[in-house]
Amino acid sequence: MPSAREVRNRIRSIKNIGQITRALEAVSASRVRRAQARVLASRAFAEKAWEILLNVQNSAAKGTPLHPLLTPRAEVRKTMIVLVTSDRGLAGAFNANIIRVARRFQERMGVPVSYIAIGRKGRDSLVRARQKLAAEFPCPSEPTIAFVSPIMRLVTDAFLSGEVDEVFIAYTDFINTLTQRPRVSRLLPLIPYETTDQALVEYVKDVPMVSATGADYDYEPNAAAILDEIVPRFTLLQLYQGILESQASEHSARMVAMRNASDNASQLAEDYTLLYNKARQAGITAEILDIVGGAEALQATLDKSAEAILQAARLSSSIIQPTGANGASQSATAGKPDDLTKIEGIGPKMAAALKKAGIDTFAKLAASSEADLRAAITAAGMNFSPSLPTWAEQASYAARGDFDGLKQYQSQLVGGRKA
Repeated sequence: MPSAREVRNRIRSIKNIGQITRALEAVSASRVRRAQARVLASRAFAEKAWEILLNVQNSAAKGTPLHPLLTPRAEVRKTMIVLVTSDRGLAGAFNANIIRVARRFQERMGVPVSYIAIGRKGRDSLVRARQKLAAEFPCPSEPTIAFVSPIMRLVTDAFLSGEVDEVFIAYTDFINTLTQRPRVSRLLPLIPYETTDQALVEYVKDVPMVSATGADYDYEPNAAAILDEIVPRFTLLQLYQGILESQASEHSARMVAMRNASDNASQLAEDYTLLYNKARQAGITAEILDIVGGAEALQATLDKSAEAILQAARLSSSIIQPTGANGASQSATAGKPDDLTKIEGIGPKMAAALKKAGIDTFAKLAASSEADLRAAITAAGMNFSPSLPTWAEQASYAARGDFDGLKQYQSQLVGGRKA
């Protein structure tokens, strides 16, 4: 389990990241509104342009050669894909999805493919995959026709020179704020792309089709002249519309991704706050246990010291080393019961009565008063002993270990009493 300090640092980092993601979400929300307005404003025009172009093409096909940009090649040997991505990340799976679709489309084509990358993310992915990169362009914050024109000129020149036989644009179609779909649309030749490969149909964007009963038009001066004028413009318009769709999808994807990241950061901060509280409580509990353990250890040490002091005191008070009359060193232990029958006038029953009263050593007997001795005898149900007044003095000799002095003193007594 991480320490409280580590968890606190993680919480601080997560909250900082949450502030960044909320700021990015707000920026993307403002940009997606402008991008969405541009897409919706141009989408109807682009779709209507397809319809007009197909009508003009059908009319011109009745007796007029098709425009070079409308003429399909008999055999497709090389293909070019204009890959539209973003310059920045933090947009969820936006870039990964369109790159994945473009690569799958390339695999299904079965012919050599070169790329024009719009956006650094697509360029970096193509370079890592060692794909042929014909050109690269940064993704502008607000695309304009002036930005798209050089790209379209490069694509048109490659198609007209025979360097490539087909040109596709891979971009992300903006459906709504929460839904964006990777799409592939054919730029050149500027006619609807038809294929029986279901894996390719999944990615190809549908285009408006002219009904068989569509109205016929009169063209001045003629359909071919009109095609020469409008086909390059419509081709440029389709590329411009694809970039607008991709940009609106990018801002929407980034806004949603940052919103999810902010929510995840908030939830993660709550989880780590709970973990921090647990770690903090565990630390407090450990400190309390340390204090209690230290106090108990100190108390045990004090108890041992006190016991040692008491033991030393008992030994010093109970061990006496007197010198007898004959010069020999003798000892008596106060803590060990003595044979009180050595005192003249005390028999076995009297000694038992005294021991029952707690007087079981010579030292205790010497320290007892006559009143204490009488109380001990009476409590045992025994009669008064006439020799009781001399017991304390006799015991004092025995307590000092002076048994020679005790014998000399007892020789002066008669039945334990002073003569």
